[in-house]
Amino acid sequence: MATVGFGPKMAWLAVAAEPANVMDALELRDLGVVEPRTGLDLAHFTDDRVVVAVVDKWCLVAGKWLFRWNGIAALSMRLGAEVQYFSTDRSLVMHRWARAYGADVTVSDEDALIDEQDVFRTAAQWSVDPRALPVVSLHIAAVPVHE
Repeated sequence: MATVGFGPKMAWLAVAAEPANVMDALELRDLGVVEPRTGLDLAHFTDDRVVVAVVDKWCLVAGKWLFRWNGIAALSMRLGAEVQYFSTDRSLVMHRWARAYGADVTVSDEDALIDEQDVFRTAAQWSVDPRALPVVSLHIAAVPVHE
């Protein structure tokens, strides 16, 4: 099976829940199935689209919109599931991760010297390394617009 992946300059969630429930909780509007490269390009170059993929028990949601997102504990409590957040952007020197089980949240140490390889290594240990995903299609979704 071919793989597709994403990595640098991206933010993403790994959620141990059904994709429909994750999309509903995030108020995403499913726009349907898209070829992986097209979907990843939209998620990477726009602020109003994310891609959704399923790998094993994990629902992955990726896109630039998530750089501004900070609802990990609330999402975990709403879904009753583990939620992981990752972001990496070497041009902004911003590399973070967090993991929530309900209100119990573990975050990366912002004072530590963390680089994007640390983010990918942590993602692989906790759930899924997004650089090589065994998916043939992705869902593209529109992010919520709040006035």
